[in-house]
Amino acid sequence: MHILICDDESTVGKRVRQVTEDYFESREIPVSCTLCTSGEEALTHKKETFQLALLDVDLNTMSGIALGRELKQENPELVLVYISAYIEFAPEGYTVNAYRYILKRDLDWMLPNCFTDLLAEQSSRCETLTVHQGRNTAELPLDTIYYLESDLRKINVYGDMPHQPLCSYYGKLIELPENLFQSGFLRVGRSYVVNMKYILQISNYKVELKNGVELSVSRNGYSTIRGAFLEWKGQFGDE
Repeated sequence: MHILICDDESTVGKRVRQVTEDYFESREIPVSCTLCTSGEEALTHKKETFQLALLDVDLNTMSGIALGRELKQENPELVLVYISAYIEFAPEGYTVNAYRYILKRDLDWMLPNCFTDLLAEQSSRCETLTVHQGRNTAELPLDTIYYLESDLRKINVYGDMPHQPLCSYYGKLIELPENLFQSGFLRVGRSYVVNMKYILQISNYKVELKNGVELSVSRNGYSTIRGAFLEWKGQFGDE
């Protein structure tokens, strides 16, 4: 999950980042946080594909509401969560369809609860991968995806036909939605994320898929990757 954090108090911003990273890392969900101390700085990142923005409402030089509105114009699917010391700002936050409004004094328990609710909502949705190609959007059923490959600034999505992408789109593996990994996908190296239901075996630093494709496995993380697959296979391999 790629998350934007913006708070003009650097100590608060760092605390938000720490709580966020601790939450997702404890659930083995990849997370990347971009921390900014002004709305202007945050807007320099608006072309990036964030799934979630944690914004202070009362920024020094720019309203957090105005910042959220501009970010949503660039990325309509962005989830906005506002964090503030003042409850009176709450109604204004919902004018931009904020998902949640959190008081800074309650940050340590309200933010993790917010994440839990958000993940539960996302996992209850139809199991698809949303792909943006220019102005077009497509929903790919996860069952049709064998693996995803990072290719410079693009992601190639492959199905059962070897070496013939279902589609390609601009993005990074680190930006893939967390529900993908909760649904049986495993990152096996720098360039590949694989649907474990289509893995025949992992051995000799290779992943062998049911369609005959072989992919390289990271040597540094080989034992962890193979262990994660065997654990998944033990739970879901016969389904």
